[in-house]
Amino acid sequence: MKHKKKSFFFKARFRFMREILFLIFLILSFGQILFAQASEIEKYKIIGLKNDTSPIVKHEINIDSIEIANNRSVKASGSKVTKAYISRKDSSIYLRADIHLDHRIFGYAKPDSKSERLILFSIFTNDVEKNPFGCKLGSYYDTGGIQNIKLKYIVTVGNFIKAVAIDSSNNFTILYFEKKWVEFE
Repeated sequence: MKHKKKSFFFKARFRFMREILFLIFLILSFGQILFAQASEIEKYKIIGLKNDTSPIVKHEINIDSIEIANNRSVKASGSKVTKAYISRKDSSIYLRADIHLDHRIFGYAKPDSKSERLILFSIFTNDVEKNPFGCKLGSYYDTGGIQNIKLKYIVTVGNFIKAVAIDSSNNFTILYFEKKWVEFE
């Protein structure tokens, strides 16, 4: 009888120890999971992110990627683009942005699309904000955004139209627009 009693107590104690070890294992595992989650939260705090949103990534302006993406969009629009217009009355050049139509029109220093870009009219915010292409006369959504400059048509030169930009002090800059983006009114 003593032997059975010892065996019973031994088995009970062994079962008890096994359950305690199992509980300790669960507690440690749960603690590691909590620690891992806490360290993820700390990572978010360290790099300035919220764990309930997607990461905010600061992009440096990449002129080439802007150029490729926006040109691709304009080409995909086909003939459904906004064009600049030349007034037959006074030769003034104007363009009104239409949110439903793309446009991206550079004014160049020479009748060559590889020459210096002097002005840009674009529907794309990343083309206009902060003048990323460094156009001497600026970048705008349309001619309504120009305060102190008037654009006037002079003559057609091959695939370009020659124009003049006249500022409020009557200084002028000669520039060229590709003829495909301009129409007479």
